[in-house]
Amino acid sequence: MPGRHVHFADEPSTPSESRSASTHLTSTRHPPRTPRRPMPEGPTVLLSAPYLGTLPAQILLHPLLAATNSQAPLDWDMSLPAESSRVHLASYPPRLIDTVVSQPATNPGMQSIAIICTHLPWTITVTPTPSATWTAPYVTVGDVLHTLYRTLRLGVTGAELSVLDAAGQRRVSDAYVHRYRRVVDPCKRDWEKAKRIKRIDFLCDRRAFLGISLVEGGIPSRGLLHGAVWTLHTA
Repeated sequence: MPGRHVHFADEPSTPSESRSASTHLTSTRHPPRTPRRPMPEGPTVLLSAPYLGTLPAQILLHPLLAATNSQAPLDWDMSLPAESSRVHLASYPPRLIDTVVSQPATNPGMQSIAIICTHLPWTITVTPTPSATWTAPYVTVGDVLHTLYRTLRLGVTGAELSVLDAAGQRRVSDAYVHRYRRVVDPCKRDWEKAKRIKRIDFLCDRRAFLGISLVEGGIPSRGLLHGAVWTLHTA
């Protein structure tokens, strides 16, 4: 389906910025209408126990977000904006467009989801992004991709870095140096260097997005119920 290429705005980030996953966009376009057609078929996530909230016993995850045993849904280095990615699924355009990122991330739609990752000490909360071109009353594909990118762009405080042992801190520091040195433009390279270590550096060389999958049973000790928390897979 034809559509405009979506733009995920980037803004400078520092350790003193808010740690909220909510972000501000520079786009002034009017948001698209809520999609009325059913979400395309994709991997079905079966819940093995009754959900403790209001979700039904079955959740359908959008194919562009779903981790599978085959090819990753997107070719995306998460240190770069999501619009730099290429879509691997033949049923979608090769690039992200507004009609795709406006689709619900889950079916039924959810007002909030939490994402965790083995390599990150933070829980990433995804909610509808205010004023975005893909905005909706539920979490959309665009919300997930944009929130992942913006959250991983946040600066890291000394206290956050100290959760790692000495070897881990060296790996993160090396990833930071490699990240800013690969910037071709000297001015932009100096800008990246000045912003110091970011959350994306905790992934080291595991920046490729492989999708997300359900955390069976949730994490009740952290208030994350079954069906509301997902794992980010990277490579």
